[in-house]
Amino acid sequence: MKTGIVVLGAPNEADGSLSVIAKSRCDKAFEVYLNNPGSYILCTGGYGSFNLSAHPHGYLTQRYLMSLGVAEKVFLDNAPSRFTLEDATLAKPILEAAGIQKLILVSSEFHIERVGYVFKHVFPSMILQSVSAITPISEAELVKLYAHEQFAMLREEENINQLKSREL
Repeated sequence: MKTGIVVLGAPNEADGSLSVIAKSRCDKAFEVYLNNPGSYILCTGGYGSFNLSAHPHGYLTQRYLMSLGVAEKVFLDNAPSRFTLEDATLAKPILEAAGIQKLILVSSEFHIERVGYVFKHVFPSMILQSVSAITPISEAELVKLYAHEQFAMLREEENINQLKSREL
């Protein structure tokens, strides 16, 4: 079964260096890749408040994964997204063109529930597996991120409903 690993974007610095959130996601994706030989990797993330560097975030995470030893031929085109729903909608044509049948979604523990929700609706017939990266930040920061996710999930539910109504 042709498997794709989707690495969800996270913030990076203006100089292009990855945040601890982005690195933890990449490190987990690398671990997943090593345990799934023959799989492909798609990195998400374009430009926005999370990335003011000269390169799309997906490019930066791809380069980081290559520095860990992932061959360039393993990577599918990056999805230059700005938010989670766009991660899924921009990744969809890339993954479909590659004939991917199973997706392993890699994101942070505070974000993975929303990722699974969105991808389940954008890829209803795809086999999906979610893998959480543990984020090396303080408990106080993690609490703030979980609180943000509660608000973001409400917005995502509205976005999915709008997406479904456009497809009818």
